[in-house]
Amino acid sequence: MVGSLITTQNEVLVPRTWGTYWDKFGETLVRLLEIREGAHVLDIGTGGGSTLFPASRRVGPTGKVTGVELCEHCVGRTNGEIARCGISNAEVHPIDARTMDFPDASFDYVIAGFIGCDDYFDFTTNTFVAEDVLTKQIVRVLKPGGRFGLSTWLVQEDLDWMKRFFNDHGLECRTNYHAEHEDGWRAIMRAAGLEDLWFLEEAYRYTYPTLELWWKEMLDYDWFEGQKNSDVIDESMVQDAHRRIKKHATENGCIRFGRKAIFLTARRA
Repeated sequence: MVGSLITTQNEVLVPRTWGTYWDKFGETLVRLLEIREGAHVLDIGTGGGSTLFPASRRVGPTGKVTGVELCEHCVGRTNGEIARCGISNAEVHPIDARTMDFPDASFDYVIAGFIGCDDYFDFTTNTFVAEDVLTKQIVRVLKPGGRFGLSTWLVQEDLDWMKRFFNDHGLECRTNYHAEHEDGWRAIMRAAGLEDLWFLEEAYRYTYPTLELWWKEMLDYDWFEGQKNSDVIDESMVQDAHRRIKKHATENGCIRFGRKAIFLTARRA
């Protein structure tokens, strides 16, 4: 897009994100919102930029995308990519979306990719367990007629596999994601006064190039309450995991799993 990316000898500098399913689902969310050129967009939980960068391409040089993110590493990394690629219409700030102080009705669109809501809503009982401060803030900063879009997890096969593996070894562990569903989000959106709800489910299968990369990513998660992974997982468990995971390996040794997400778009009256 003219004006947002630097080109050097006809080569466009492409921002580096977390890649794989993050980019796939990020592109889907931005596409579903039908973001128009010149719009102002708020991206909540920017992470590696998988929604921020496609949104910045959509709004063009006359629009702007503002990201908010609690992880300082993600803020620095994504702002670094913005600077490296010369993107002039996007920026990320270390802000908690629940306490953001942007003016009322200041954004045409708000995007929230995989941020979770387990601190205020129980999807097992479909009831609120605390005040939904986040959605109130989203509605507050949206312009009348503005659109909100979110993505959230239905299934993460690799994390489900790990939980079963630890349970087989007699270990209690975290799930490391919260499976959510349409009925719960309808309740949240109705309570917030958002209208014109529309849902889509999308699955994506992906591969880890090697067994070692798969295992490294799995150990990036904190599996045990109050304990480090290294305090619990011994060498015999590592060998057992590597043996069992071969059932998910392709002929060339890649490890394949799938993830499934649900997308929601809604409108402020």
